[in-house]
Amino acid sequence: MMLSLSALASERVRRREARIRQLERERDEREAAIFARIPRLAEIKELQSEIGLDVARLYLHRPTRFGKSFEELKEWSLQLSREREELLRRHGIDPYELEVHWDCPRCQNTGWVREPADGDTAAPPRKCACLVQEEIDDLYRAAGLTGPLREQTFEHFDITVYPPECRKHMEGVRDYCRRFADAVASGDARSSLLLQGAVGLGKTFLACAIGNRVIAAGKTVGYFTLPEFVELVRAEKLDEEFRSSTMQQLLDADLIILDDLGAEKVTEFVAQELFNLINLRLNRQLPMVASTNLRPSELEDVYGERIASRLLFGFEALTLQGEDVRKVLRLRSSEA
Repeated sequence: MMLSLSALASERVRRREARIRQLERERDEREAAIFARIPRLAEIKELQSEIGLDVARLYLHRPTRFGKSFEELKEWSLQLSREREELLRRHGIDPYELEVHWDCPRCQNTGWVREPADGDTAAPPRKCACLVQEEIDDLYRAAGLTGPLREQTFEHFDITVYPPECRKHMEGVRDYCRRFADAVASGDARSSLLLQGAVGLGKTFLACAIGNRVIAAGKTVGYFTLPEFVELVRAEKLDEEFRSSTMQQLLDADLIILDDLGAEKVTEFVAQELFNLINLRLNRQLPMVASTNLRPSELEDVYGERIASRLLFGFEALTLQGEDVRKVLRLRSSEA
């Protein structure tokens, strides 16, 4: 089921904040254990904190606690730092144990990197690589392309599982799907794609490969098998708020994939919702990918003329050829 991107973004922020608190707690626990062994380290930390406050008070021309000048405070702080280093060395303690052990030291788990100021101009913060990767992972979660589906990419598409006489045709199908995915990723796609063929020819693999390539470009994808779409529609029927927000996502996603059409009989209500989705996205020239084992005449029998007409004449159709790939792979495995 497609997850809300805004909900995922909020969850991502909460997850990072919770992780920061956890890491700081762990640091505090390590620090407390070390201070219990070496009380002088706690005194040094407190003194350096007060020195910092006195420096601020001097800048503000306010009374200070220690009555020392800037130079005297600086020298005292340096002496305390040297004493701290000596105490840690003498007791065999790595100074790193008194620091927060960030998962990403570059951004300290915030997800944002602040570059040093260039003169008087401070550069705006930019996303850390760890946040970019997390956002991509969330796009996969939102799309429903997780687990093995995420591994189904064009790079892993094995043309040798097809009979020799079918390989040139299947290479053309693969390359067309790749070009389609690139067009969606660049925002240039205005058409939709129908993958047809018998069971086990790689329709789901190619549909997922398209989705994975689009997500890698930072675009939004919704992936559904027909049973999952039916489940979504049934859930919406019971929850009007859920219905409106979820259907809006389906209308706004950069790509929608409807996999394995024909795998389940549909009610009139589900057929109407499926028609609405297909019709609205076609009218708005928002790309879709659909796959089916059904022949054209069977599509009309199962879904009715309106849906069949849009799938057959509103989508670019690719027909896959060959033998059941799963049987070929099982045979290879038994011979290995």
